[in-house]
Amino acid sequence: LSLLLQYHLRISSTMTTSCFAGSIFLATAGVSTAFTIRLPPILPTKHHHVHSSSSLFSSAQAQSYLDTLSTKEADGTSTSNFWGAPRNEQEIIDFISEAVFNDVSHHDAASNALNDNVAPTIDQHLQRIEVISEEPPLVIVHGFLSTEHCDDIMNAVIGPEEAYDNSENAKNQLKRSTMGAKQDKSQQRTSSTAWLHPDHCPKPLDEFSARVSNLSGLPTSNFENMQVVRYQPGQEFQIHTDHLDSFNDMDCGGRLATCLMYLNDSEDNVPEESLSNNDETFTGGETFFHEFDRAVSPRKGSALFWWNTMERPGSKGYDKNMFLNVDLKLRHAGLPVLSGEKWVCNKWMHPLPFPHGV
Repeated sequence: LSLLLQYHLRISSTMTTSCFAGSIFLATAGVSTAFTIRLPPILPTKHHHVHSSSSLFSSAQAQSYLDTLSTKEADGTSTSNFWGAPRNEQEIIDFISEAVFNDVSHHDAASNALNDNVAPTIDQHLQRIEVISEEPPLVIVHGFLSTEHCDDIMNAVIGPEEAYDNSENAKNQLKRSTMGAKQDKSQQRTSSTAWLHPDHCPKPLDEFSARVSNLSGLPTSNFENMQVVRYQPGQEFQIHTDHLDSFNDMDCGGRLATCLMYLNDSEDNVPEESLSNNDETFTGGETFFHEFDRAVSPRKGSALFWWNTMERPGSKGYDKNMFLNVDLKLRHAGLPVLSGEKWVCNKWMHPLPFPHGV
């Protein structure tokens, strides 16, 4: 078998991005076959911009990228085992860049990012990865979902809560938030919550779940339905963990991981000249991680991802049916909203399939 890989640079006329296109010629048993692959640019920066201005890479760099891809499966970095071992910042950035932004196997929106002839549906200039902590992993994936899809998710939630129906069909209606396995109301959490099934908002929820699956390495069948949360002025979620010991008693096991995405912007993330024309912003409402002394300012379409438990898929001794111990380093709080309304959505992941989940 002989292999010849020829590279050339293809610059998109509709996007500020470049990628390698390579033609691979395979010759074996006297039969020649040709096909084409497209390679995303390699951008080794701390805050990884997936889509950048045009850059020319050498064939050696491109070959190095191919070699990396070929060894991903062997070392576990392209499977659900990636998070089972400590990773450095650049490994995390590279993995998420490929898993979230460069995946083309699930949805048109992801494919559009690499298609010169189709306008992108993701806010590509916002796509950036920020690592708050390497171990335990805590990351912000900016540009996780388009602003249009964020709007669709908010619009799919029915209100007002004062007139809600208790029937099974009204779960996508805002109700007072609850806590714990017994779903108790508490002054610790004073927001309103709705649950969205994919039927309520198909394309945004499907795309969100696919990206969360690629990011976590867990199948979507292990996910709870999307929870949408609204915080009005004065409302908060005091410091807490997303996993509790009692959750181990559920058939699906405890809450392994969380992906929390912001559906609208804090005023801190909107240019001052645009504030007068934007009635969807709010003040306050940062997500505060006590262990890292970090208050994350909400940015529309940006997602936080972390593991709630000490045990993670791929870690030593991990088993899907094991008792999961909470990682207290990932305690966090939704600080009080000072003005306006804050909207977020959550995906919680389990080691086993979740009944009636996505």
